[in-house]
Amino acid sequence: MELYLILAAILGIFVAIFAIQNAAPVTVKFLLWEFESSLAVLIIIAMLAGMLLVFLLSIPGRIKRRKEIYDRQKKIKELEKKLAECEEKQKQTTGEEA
Repeated sequence: MELYLILAAILGIFVAIFAIQNAAPVTVKFLLWEFESSLAVLIIIAMLAGMLLVFLLSIPGRIKRRKEIYDRQKKIKELEKKLAECEEKQKQTTGEEA
């Protein structure tokens, strides 16, 4: 996880440097819209939109992993309870034999 944060920070620094060096105003045309803005602002907006899209697309996988972890922890607790019961029964049967 930390490696991803470091890589994201490095990428962010490169994008910021690129945006600062390319701060010229540009005209953007998209379908019926047309507006003029700094290239730096457009680059940063595009980067943020990409980050948001990746985050939103990762949510189902994160939810699935959390559910799997929850289910496994529940199963572990059940098995630990059964193990404790079996150990208790074994102590009782070995205690009766002695």
